[in-house]
Amino acid sequence: MKESKKKDLRFVMLFLIIVSFSLIYLFQSSYAKYRREVSGTVSADIASWNIKINNEEIANKKTLTNTITPVFTASSSHAEGVIAPGVEGYYRITIDASEVDVPFEVTIHSDVSEDSSVSDLVTTTWAPITSESINYVTYNQETGIVQSLARNTESYTFEIRIKWDDEDGTMDNQADTAVGIDENSKALMKVTLHFSQTN
Repeated sequence: MKESKKKDLRFVMLFLIIVSFSLIYLFQSSYAKYRREVSGTVSADIASWNIKINNEEIANKKTLTNTITPVFTASSSHAEGVIAPGVEGYYRITIDASEVDVPFEVTIHSDVSEDSSVSDLVTTTWAPITSESINYVTYNQETGIVQSLARNTESYTFEIRIKWDDEDGTMDNQADTAVGIDENSKALMKVTLHFSQTN
């Protein structure tokens, strides 16, 4: 009888040891699983993309509300501020990217508007206005003006020259005269700016 009690006691001890090891294993395994599933939140500030054109914010806009006014200097053949056949002038676009935190590229297309009474308006040349001398570049009708700007550029000005092309244009002298005597005639250019982030 004593021996049977000893056997029972050994069996109980062995059972308790096995159960204890099983519990320890299960506890460690579930703890490790919990550690593997820990998650956290990564928080970062989003780069600012607030561009202004001629002091007007363009966020959520498709068209500018302010009109870009061209400059036509007076000469012996015409008065200041007016355009006529053969007259050349310019307009300026200033981009304020001081609140843009990434480098970007701007593409500018300058074309005669469909609503213009003068169909012979053409863009001839353009130049960035800097403190150095102004070097004009021939305007490319297909690609437009393409310029890369660094992030947080405070001010970058383009001078874009336009002309009433009386030599190669499609309007004849009669059409030129008709436009000149009509009080409702407008010489209009359409300017399109496209911005895209670069790396």
